[in-house]
Amino acid sequence: MRNPDWTTLPTNPMERIGSLLIADDVSDFLRLRAVCHPWRSSTVATKNQADCLSPRNWIMLSNPDSSPADVRFFNTSTHESFSFNLTRYLDTYSLYQSFDSLFLLKHKLTEGFALLNPFMKSLTCLPSKIESKCAKAPLQLEDLIRKKSFYFSGVFVTSSSMIVLVFSFLDFLVWTRPGDESWVYADAKHKIQCFSNVLFYKDRLLTIDGEKGLMQINLANEMPDKLQVEVVIPLCKLPDFNDALYLVDCGGDIILVTFLPDDASQEHFWESFEMYKLDLNDKTYVRSPNLGSRSIFLGENRTFSVSCDDLSSVPAKCIYFCNLYYGDTACYNLKTNRLRYQSCKPFLRPSSLVKKLIEYCLRSHWEIVDEE
Repeated sequence: MRNPDWTTLPTNPMERIGSLLIADDVSDFLRLRAVCHPWRSSTVATKNQADCLSPRNWIMLSNPDSSPADVRFFNTSTHESFSFNLTRYLDTYSLYQSFDSLFLLKHKLTEGFALLNPFMKSLTCLPSKIESKCAKAPLQLEDLIRKKSFYFSGVFVTSSSMIVLVFSFLDFLVWTRPGDESWVYADAKHKIQCFSNVLFYKDRLLTIDGEKGLMQINLANEMPDKLQVEVVIPLCKLPDFNDALYLVDCGGDIILVTFLPDDASQEHFWESFEMYKLDLNDKTYVRSPNLGSRSIFLGENRTFSVSCDDLSSVPAKCIYFCNLYYGDTACYNLKTNRLRYQSCKPFLRPSSLVKKLIEYCLRSHWEIVDEE
């Protein structure tokens, strides 16, 4: 009996397989395309979809011992790693910002912007002009990023290929699509105090408003210049979080995490945590004391969770965070209900995986790398 020739699989099944792989992990999609030319040809349509613009579950880790051009990515679900060198791009572009698995670049001669996907080695050209009816809005993307670089919260790509730039503690965002000639300045003035503790989840932008509660903006549809903001849970129905409520995507579940302060301490220390599982459809939440086999990391407007299965260096059922006042890292163990502080400043060598994951949450360490 002859062995089957897998290179002759029909195009439709290969496109379907490619779509499923890239929705889960872009590295598996790349391995599929590397098998043979027919498989690459069969997945061309898949290669151009929105998932390619923003690989899922990949985060960029810091490495104080290497060149700024050498970066390493870590998959919070599969624990795979991926190395990438930016040198060939930095000859032509300046690196403006990095977020998760994407780089925002600016061309040194034309001053045009581009979004780099290091996995696909693809550059998506972005417009420089911002279109707005607001007199106070910046007219150029460069002006916005330079003035608000400290508040830069992230680049989000929706399922419809909409590219959204969000800035913390501000009440607006800008968005565009590949091929558009300008960005759209969309504000939420009088609807939201500011973007705080932002989480992008299934084409929704979730944020905590200190006056109104848990808010969401649906990015799945075309957005006008005035954002449509919806109250998911009013402030009066949320836990008493005292400005210390975090949103975390925990394996597909949205978890609200709130600090419980140490009443005996006059300084900014916390004693324990409470967690709540959020249902966006029913607009309710329930107490959720169990993380399963995951641990979560909290930082400066950046949170994530990691699966600890087969990952011995990161204990499960823990909450890691950085004390923003003193720079000390801390770990709260949900199994023992014990909080342990460590005097280990970010980037202190040698750096363990836990430290690198904590550093990822500190936005102050991911500002502009190269300006020339």
